Amino acid sequence: MFESYSQSILRFIEQSPEWAFFIVLGITFLESLAFIGVLMPGWLLLVGVGALVGSQVLGFYPIVLAMLIGAVLGEGLSYYLGYHYREKIRQWRWIESHQKGLERADRFIAQYGAMSLVIGRFIGPVRAVLPVVAGVSGMRQGYFWFINISSGLLWAPLYLLPGVLVGAAINLPEGSQEVLAVAAIGEVMLLWLARRWWIQSNKIENNDQSRLLRFRVIMAIICGLLLLLIVLMSEVGQALINTLARVLSVVM
Repeated sequence: MFESYSQSILRFIEQSPEWAFFIVLGITFLESLAFIGVLMPGWLLLVGVGALVGSQVLGFYPIVLAMLIGAVLGEGLSYYLGYHYREKIRQWRWIESHQKGLERADRFIAQYGAMSLVIGRFIGPVRAVLPVVAGVSGMRQGYFWFINISSGLLWAPLYLLPGVLVGAAINLPEGSQEVLAVAAIGEVMLLWLARRWWIQSNKIENNDQSRLLRFRVIMAIICGLLLLLIVLMSEVGQALINTLARVLSVVM
């Protein structure tokens, strides 16, 4: 059902790009809002919006600005909800179904501290809950807003980038999409292996085995960088870079 709504919204944006800024702002605001964001997979819409940016239907910078404003306001409102009602919020009836999410966010903040708000922006299930827990824990308002805005500046362009790459790849010469798809799968597999070996190395007490696993991590990262370099130096990579340069050169 949500996919059909997403397609309708994307068609409307494509036909009426003057509304894109306000629609994207609303999407990111709702996606960042406490508990509502858990039920709203806005990433699907934002990938589609990014594809429209990559195909030069929409401007990159206005969309990034809309995402930044929506996300910062949504997480700010969520923080104040937790901050002002921290003594009662866990007992609210409509919060009861989200207790597991709150507990997961509690552990995340306990483990990573303020950095959890930065990391959490890129993790869907906890993103909309973390600001509430930050408010409940009594995080200072000035500190929260500094992290909220600074991490938003990082999140907005990076979150939009996958869709932009998809949109830019559509306009490349025939056969380029297949090459990029294979390269992307290879990069994902290498990153997955590096993450898996790194986690295993931290759990193993044997120093020799731990060093071997960390050596594998380094090799996986090097292979990933080499693969990226090869793609960027190829004709397909150069065409993609040129397309992205045109996308980024349009201010409005």
